[in-house]
Amino acid sequence: MEMMHHSRGFTLIELLVSISIFTVIIVAFIGMLVAVTNIGVQQSSASVVQQESQALLQKVQYYVGTASLIATSTLPAELTLRMPSSTADPTLIYASSTGVVYIQQGSGQPQPLTSGRVFVSGLAFARQANPPGHDVVNVSFNMKYNSLNATQVFSQLFQSSVVHVSAATFDTGLYPSASTQQLGNSSNLWSPINGVIYTSGANVGINQSAPSQPLDVNGGVRLNPTSASQPSCTSGSNALGELWFSPGGSGAGLLYLCTTNASGTYGWHQVVTY
Repeated sequence: MEMMHHSRGFTLIELLVSISIFTVIIVAFIGMLVAVTNIGVQQSSASVVQQESQALLQKVQYYVGTASLIATSTLPAELTLRMPSSTADPTLIYASSTGVVYIQQGSGQPQPLTSGRVFVSGLAFARQANPPGHDVVNVSFNMKYNSLNATQVFSQLFQSSVVHVSAATFDTGLYPSASTQQLGNSSNLWSPINGVIYTSGANVGINQSAPSQPLDVNGGVRLNPTSASQPSCTSGSNALGELWFSPGGSGAGLLYLCTTNASGTYGWHQVVTY
């Protein structure tokens, strides 16, 4: 007797179930692949932001450390540094409207401190004076990866402090960059210069630690004689109150004062007669 073998295929229901399971597996795999890819893109963007931000902070730290002076006490979005070298003085650090941070030294052209891969916004500087210690420059900015792709968007706020470790040294004369700049103010006193010159508010003392007059001298005041021509003592010469010491004739020293008489006439009057 012959035995008959019958082969049976997949039913429609079994085929649909198999396809559904396979589809779920494929969708899950694609989702995992997209998630891993997005994480990689985010990490790449974050790495670029971290590298650019650290490089920017290191450059700011370098220029602040080598500066002779932080020019102003209240700094906006532009850091102004006075430098020992005339070719680099002043040095400006600022962010443009395109999100690039630039440095300009002296009359040179601005040079970028950040690349086009990132966008910097909210750049701000603030100086903190810490007498008798070193001044500190606080730096804050927001940096984001410069891309229109939503998966590459990454931004971070950075805040740091840079210590100004250099003393104010100048290779040439000390000149103000504007008519409004001044050396010191009445509320902060200068330390004695060589233990001789003192300040107290608007008063200056020579060998006087607590001057009570605009010029308070503890000791003699000497006027060296000169053979130059005596200046004019008139109402338009601004010489009123000026002292003039002349060698005089036959070696006699004569001291004169520019003043006025009872009728208001200007003239040099001899102070002491021998």
